[in-house]
Amino acid sequence: MYYVGIDIAKAFHIACVLDESNKLVIKNLRIESEISDFSLLHSELINIDADKSKFLIGMEATGLLFENLYLFLQNQGYNVVLLNPYQTNRFREMDTMKYVKNDNIDSQMTAALLKSGRYSEGYVSEDLYQAIKSLYRHKATLMQEMKSAKRQVSTTLVVVFPEFEQIIKDSFSVSGMTLSREVSNC
Repeated sequence: MYYVGIDIAKAFHIACVLDESNKLVIKNLRIESEISDFSLLHSELINIDADKSKFLIGMEATGLLFENLYLFLQNQGYNVVLLNPYQTNRFREMDTMKYVKNDNIDSQMTAALLKSGRYSEGYVSEDLYQAIKSLYRHKATLMQEMKSAKRQVSTTLVVVFPEFEQIIKDSFSVSGMTLSREVSNC
């Protein structure tokens, strides 16, 4: 059996492969967040053993950064486990007895955690739910940006045209926007 630990980051990921005898078969393989590097990892794993059932791959569920690699590896037929970052941190602290953190160590600790069998799998919701959650987050961000922009416009409007609020109650109504446009053209 081979245990693949992958440390997930924004621009790239670090992978390592640990065998049953605790030998690092692959150490610190850098994988960019693009399909060609995902294929490179797949090729490296096939070079070790063509039987995909002999691999257990683990990665932390960090935001949405893991998703593309996770889905790629699953579609290739690998057994991929999502791990809670808190769980991997605790395992590292327990194993090393200190807080040492870098991408290379994290990938090795993830592989060691898989080999120990002392992990609990995370949950990945279906694609539809993931898409809805992503759209909701995007909507919430846009709403915050819109509120901020309205505050800036209102502040500027009070300074430039203090009587505006007495004439029009809602600066962002059709009437308010039309009046604002006319005043700005003067």
